[in-house]
Amino acid sequence: MRKRHFTLPATALTGLALLAVTGCSALTGGDDTSEDGFNDITSEVAGWDMCEVLPIEPIKDQVKSDAYVHEPSHVGLGSAMNSEAISCSGVVQITHNDGSTDSIEVLLSVFPGNSAEHVDDMWELRQGGFYEDVVETNSYGLTSADLYLDKDIEGEWGQGHAYAIFGDQGELAGTTGQLIVDVRTENYLVEVNLDLPTDPDKTFAARHGLDQAEIDSRTSLLFDRAAFADWVADEHIHTMFEAVTSKLNS
Repeated sequence: MRKRHFTLPATALTGLALLAVTGCSALTGGDDTSEDGFNDITSEVAGWDMCEVLPIEPIKDQVKSDAYVHEPSHVGLGSAMNSEAISCSGVVQITHNDGSTDSIEVLLSVFPGNSAEHVDDMWELRQGGFYEDVVETNSYGLTSADLYLDKDIEGEWGQGHAYAIFGDQGELAGTTGQLIVDVRTENYLVEVNLDLPTDPDKTFAARHGLDQAEIDSRTSLLFDRAAFADWVADEHIHTMFEAVTSKLNS
């Protein structure tokens, strides 16, 4: 596979089982169009308004936000943000307990492939690139020990994996982080990529040498970062995938 770096938002698939539905595939989204049986859905997906298919509103609700910093907007193929994806991008405002605000950058995407090898390559770019650039060389000093999620996820797809990293222990408690969840079929990926915000109360407690129990008891946020990451990986990615599948089969 070609080695490329993961693009942050400005935001080996084996044995894939295909589900036949009236001569089509719920995973591939239509009839085969190439000589080798690969179904390239790029032209179809490129015509969608991705903010209608993959709205950011459920994420905004989950983090108890009542405003956007930047309203959700459709991002087409070839963008500087990510040239291989069709996305919905937005920045959600969150409010801390003391009334101060922060933001969460959200990017919800479909990556259509033009061949099985291309889909393999995009999987490596998204998942392998995230691990290299966000975990192994984290700009805030976090390491693999700070991964909250590093797990395969099961569903009506061929392969899925989730990473979530943020500081919740020791000196780095409260440190900002990031989450990525990718699920893939034979011919496309669906992805959630978003920020996990700083928790200033935990950071304050850590810097003043308070013990871990005291750090754990404090938060500036109106939602729990761990519970939110679990919701995205265990529930919302299923909703997103079902939305894409339904749209392809409509």
